[in-house]
Formats: sequence, C-alpha cells, structure tokens
Amino acid sequence: MADLPEANQWTPGVYQIETSDPVVGGPDGVTNLPIKQLTNRTLWLKGKIESLKTLADKVIQATERAAGMARIATKHAVKAGTETNTIVTPKTLADLYPFRGRNVYSQPGVYTWEVPSGVTKAWVVVIGGGGGGARSTTYPGPSGGSGGGIARKLVDVRDLTSITINVGAGGTGASTPDTRGGDGGASAFGNDLSATAGLGGRLDGKAPQGGTGLGGDENECIGFGGHPVGSARNTAFLGGAGGGGESGASWDDARKPQTPGHGGGGRGGSAAPDGADGRVTVQW
Repeated sequence: MADLPEANQWTPGVYQIETSDPVVGGPDGVTNLPIKQLTNRTLWLKGKIESLKTLADKVIQATERAAGMARIATKHAVKAGTETNTIVTPKTLADLYPFRGRNVYSQPGVYTWEVPSGVTKAWVVVIGGGGGGARSTTYPGPSGGSGGGIARKLVDVRDLTSITINVGAGGTGASTPDTRGGDGGASAFGNDLSATAGLGGRLDGKAPQGGTGLGGDENECIGFGGHPVGSARNTAFLGGAGGGGESGASWDDARKPQTPGHGGGGRGGSAAPDGADGRVTVQW
C-alpha cells in the first residue's frame, strides 16, 4: 500500500466529493483529492511552524553581524549599564541622552561642521571674543576691555549638510603706555546666530559696553569693561577690570583670561592682558 504524494503548498480550497462522483482511488483519483489537499496544507503549515521555531531559537542572539531577534532594553537597564543582549531603541536614547555628540571650537578661525546623518537639530552656544585692556599711568587711567556676547539656540539643521563656524579672537591688550586695548572678534554659527565681540579698554575715563548675542533663543552679554579704580587726587589708581570678571582690577598683571569671551583688565605697570578668545559649542 503506497502513501499519497505530498506537496508543500497551500491549496485554496478542499474539494467536496459529489454524490455523482465515481469512487476512484489512486494518487489522482477523485476520492483521494480532498485528502491530498488537506495533506498539502498540513505540510505547508508544518514548514511555517518550523520557520517560526527557527526564529524563536534566535531570540536574544542577534548581533551586529548576524540577523536575529532581541528584547527591547528598558530605560532602567540602559541607565544601569545592564542592557547586554537587548536592543536600545532610538526613543529610549533620546529620552535619556538628548545629545549624541559634541564639538567645541575654541581656537580663533573658520571651521566647517558637517551635519551628521540623521541629525535634525543642534544646541549651539556662540561666544564672541573679549576686548583687550588699555594701558596708562596717567589720569584718568585705563579701563578694562569688555566681554563678548553670548547666543544660545536650538538650531534646525535638517536641510543642511554643512555649516560654517567662525570663532572670534580676543582683542590685543595694550603693551605700551597711553594705548587703548584692541577689540575682539565676533563669532558665528552659519547665518543662524552670532555673538558680537567685546571692545578694547579706553583711556577717557569711560568703559566700553559689552558685546551681545544675536539670533539666539537666549542672547546675553558677558559684561562691560571696568572703569579705572582711583581719582584725580589718587594717582595710585588701578586699571579697570575686564568684562566678565576673570581679569580683575590691577596695576601689574598681564595674564590673559581663560574663560571664553572675558575681557582683559586695564593696566599701568605692565602690559595689559589680551581678551579671551571666543568659542562655539555644538551639541547634537
């Protein structure tokens, strides 16, 4: 007795034997037709079940090079660093760590930031260069250079491939007596936002106003230059502090401030310090 031949296929329907059909056996006989169709379906379903089992065997076995399946990591596991053998979804990462990368441009010059693939927004902070301090030993004395401006903004970069960045230099402090300080340089992130520079220290008893941010969600000034400390009856005056406060009022201190955008203080007994360079920070 032979078995019916089986085919791995899904038969659309199962034939109904009619009362008028003759009883015919064999692989092509009408009597065996419904049985063959059901057998074919059974074999087809068996193959599908085995395929699903093969996939099930791969759960938590997916790797960077091998296809497979894996569990979705919870936020708690990601924060705890125990997400091994699980998948961390982009949404989880975005919720826990809104920034994936960070570039800091702190040296004066022009740069090009290539927008990473998939990045649509970037948080940008732009700081202008600070002004250099003035130098003088006579009344009314030297003021400090003012600080640069600051602009902060969440910039939409979805339609951009690259953005030009400018970092302004700090202004040159006066090295010879009775000389004003040099102005700093402005900084910018493309055409979206910028920060004007701090101005150089003065010799007329006045102090320069600070720079400002332009185009940002937040626009601020680091600070104006400090006036000379003293009067016409007090010849032992001190040069005014630089905007921002790192380069304080002093007679003899040529140290350049390190905090971005701060102004250099005015001086009498030494060369005045340069203003601090600007900075542009991009986070995405």
